[in-house]
Formats: sequence, C-alpha cells, structure tokens
Amino acid sequence: MGWRRPVIVLEPMPASKNPLAKLDRQELMWLAGILKDACRERLEKNLVSQAFEDRLYQRGPVEGRLDPRPFLKIWEPRYRKFLEVAAEIQVMLEASDARAVAQSLRSIARRGPASAGSVVEIDVPPARRKRSR
Repeated sequence: MGWRRPVIVLEPMPASKNPLAKLDRQELMWLAGILKDACRERLEKNLVSQAFEDRLYQRGPVEGRLDPRPFLKIWEPRYRKFLEVAAEIQVMLEASDARAVAQSLRSIARRGPASAGSVVEIDVPPARRKRSR
C-alpha cells in the first residue's frame, strides 16, 4: 500500500464547546482589537528584525549562527495576512454592533419616544466666559 493523505474533517464547533460563546459582544470587540494590535506588533517586529539581520549580514556570515532571514521572510506574509483578517473581524463586529444600534433606534422611532422608557435629561450649564485682562 502506498502513502495515503490523512483525512481531516472540519465540523462546526457546538456552541457549548465554543470558547467565544463565553464572551459578550463588547468583549469580542475588545478581543478582536487585541488580536489586531498583536498581529500589527508581530509584523512590525518581523520587519525590524529583517532590517537588522540584513545589516548584520552585509558584513558577511556570522560564525556559529544560522541565518534567520529566510524564516523571517517566510513569516512576513503570514503576519500581514493575520493582521488583515484580524482587522476584518474587528470591522465586522463593529458593523454588526452599529447595525444593532441602528435597528434599535429605528424601532424606538417607529413606536415613538414615549415607548423608549425613561429618558433622563441633563441640564448643561452655559459655558463660562473667559475674562480678558
């Protein structure tokens, strides 16, 4: 028998086992922001490391040290892709949040302001004039 490719079956994770189900919408937005920031930092670190290694190896190979530049170059497009996906996730979450707010505002507008519940009015004191001397 020859070599057979392994079969990988991807099934949706049940909601009870999904760790993201523990987070509310705001926490998901924060998580997406953290992920995006981490991806950006990793990409920036990779680019700085590439520049450093390029300068270092301009003088010639370093004795007793493997050249990390090929590995840095392999990971750069991956980090760019991760950053792009993380940014898209954050935009999607913000858009769905904005959609939910817009829908709730539309439903309040249809029913009228009395159905919105209690409205708290805040009196803002007039701005103070600066005295010129």
